Amino acid sequence: MADRPNIIVVMPDQQRSDSLGCYGNKFTVTPNLDRLAERGVVFERAFTPFPICTPARCTMWTGMYPHAHGITWNYYDIDNLLEEKAKQKITVFDLMRQEGYLNAYFGKWHLGEKPHPAFEVWDAFNSRGGHWVEGYQSFQDGVWKPEAQTDACIRFLESDQAQGDRPFLMVQGFYPPHQPYTAPQQFYEPYRGKGVPCAGYYASVTGLDFHTGRILETLERTGLRDNTVFIYLSDHGDTFNYREGSKNKFVCYDDAIRVPFIVSWPDGAPAGTRVRAPIGLQDLAPTILDLAAATIPDWMHGKSILSLLQGDQSSARDAFYVQNARFKDQVEQRAIRTETWKLVLSRDDENSLFDLENDPEEELNVYDTPREDIHIQFRHFPDYSATIVELARRLAAEAAAIGDNLGSELADRVISAKGSHR
Repeated sequence: MADRPNIIVVMPDQQRSDSLGCYGNKFTVTPNLDRLAERGVVFERAFTPFPICTPARCTMWTGMYPHAHGITWNYYDIDNLLEEKAKQKITVFDLMRQEGYLNAYFGKWHLGEKPHPAFEVWDAFNSRGGHWVEGYQSFQDGVWKPEAQTDACIRFLESDQAQGDRPFLMVQGFYPPHQPYTAPQQFYEPYRGKGVPCAGYYASVTGLDFHTGRILETLERTGLRDNTVFIYLSDHGDTFNYREGSKNKFVCYDDAIRVPFIVSWPDGAPAGTRVRAPIGLQDLAPTILDLAAATIPDWMHGKSILSLLQGDQSSARDAFYVQNARFKDQVEQRAIRTETWKLVLSRDDENSLFDLENDPEEELNVYDTPREDIHIQFRHFPDYSATIVELARRLAAEAAAIGDNLGSELADRVISAKGSHR
C-alpha cells in the first residue's frame, strides 16, 4: 500500500487555460506552473463537460456527465448536495477511502455546507463569501484566503498523517480567480495600468501560482515529491462577460469550457510532454482510481488518462462532448468540439457552428449561411449543411454512448432539418 502514489489536486475556480504562460499567454507571470509544465504533462485540449461550478465539480468527483448525476445548476444553503439532490451518491473519495487512502480537502467545495463524510481532514467551505478572511483586503492588513488555505495544507503535508505509510488524496480548492477579481497588492504589478483587462483576475492567477509553488516546495522539502502525482486543473473558464448574456460562463465557447490540466508525476510520467488529444474533467475520477490500482466503476462516463500520461494515445478521443444551460433563460444546450469545428445545439433552436481553423475566437456563427446581416459578414459563406449533419451525427453518437436523451433529440432534429438542404 505504501508504494501507491499520493495524489494532490490543486483546483482554482474559473481559470482559463490561456491565463498561463505554459498555455501560450505572453504577459502573465506564472513561473511555478510553467516550471511544473516543463517537468510534467500538459494537456493542451482539456475541457469541462459543463461550464458551471457545481455541475462540473459533481462530474469531477463522480466521473459522470451532469445529465446522469442530476446536478445541472449551482446550489447554496444545502448540507450535502450529493446525498440530498444527486442521482449518484458515490464519489471517488468514497471509493478511495475504501482503498485505504486518507482523504483531505481544503478550500472551496461547492457541493454542500457540511463536511463530506468521506474526508478525514476537512478545512473547506461551500461557496461565496469573497476571497478575504473576514472581508479585509490586503491594503487593510487582511489575509487572502488562498494564503490561509495553503498554510493549512502545508501543515497537513508536514504532519504525521501525510508522512506515514498510508497514501493520501488531497484537494486544494482555491476560490480565485473567480470574481470578485481581487488579490494581494504585490501580485498586481505586472498588470495594473498596463492595458490588461481584468487586472485583478490575472493578479489572482499570479497569486495562485505563488501559493502553488509553496505547496510544491513543501513536497520537495518533506520528501513526498517523487511518490506524489500532482494535478493542476480548473472547473471551467471565464468569458469576462464578453459573450452576450453569458454571465462569465454558462456558454459553450472555449473561453468557458477550456481549462488548464497539468500532471506532474516524477516516478511515472515523462517530463516536458504535451498532449493534444482532448480530455475532460469526467476523466479525473477514473484516473485517480487507476493511479491507486483500484477498480473503475462501469457507471463512470470518464476514462482514465493514465495511458496518455505514459505516451500511449491509441485510445484517445478526437472530439469532446459538452453540456450547458444558458444563464439568461436556462435553455439547455449540447455541443461537439472537434479540432476544426464546434457545433452547439440549443433546445430553442438558437444553434451555432464555428470554424475553429479560420475563426478560433468563435466570432462568426456560420450555422445558417449564406445570409444577410447589418455588417455584411455572412453573405459570402457557403451552405454548411453537410458539415452540420456530419457533426450532428457525431454528437448523437456521443450522446447515445452516455445515455443523454436530450443530446440525441437535438441532434436528430438538426439532421432531419439540415439533411433536407443537401
